[in-house]
Parts: sequence; structure tokens; C-alpha cells
Amino acid sequence: MNKDEKVCYCFNVTVGDIEKAIKDGADSLNSVKQATNAGNGCGRCSANVEKVTLELLKENK
Repeated sequence: MNKDEKVCYCFNVTVGDIEKAIKDGADSLNSVKQATNAGNGCGRCSANVEKVTLELLKENK
């Protein structure tokens, strides 16, 4: 997964930002969204934010 890939355009959140949030202790979709604001703007990215977050959470177990 490309760390520079934008996941949320409203808040300029990248895959790398989500990965960092997980490394900093976020352990669920809600905690990642709270830490990054991803998906909290227009909402169009919500499905992608969820997909990326769940993939990264699996990788970091």
C-alpha cells in the first residue's frame, strides 16, 4: 500500500497517516477516524477509510 495515497481529501489524510495513528495506539475504525479526522468531512471516503483501516489493523496485530 502506498503511504502517500490520499484516503480522505477533505482532511488530506493519507494511508501513512492512518498507519501512524495505528502505531500511536488507535485500535479500531472509530479511534482512527478520531485521530485523523478521516471520513468526518463529506463522507464520500468512508468506505475506503474503513477498508484501508481494517487492512492496516490486520497487518499490525
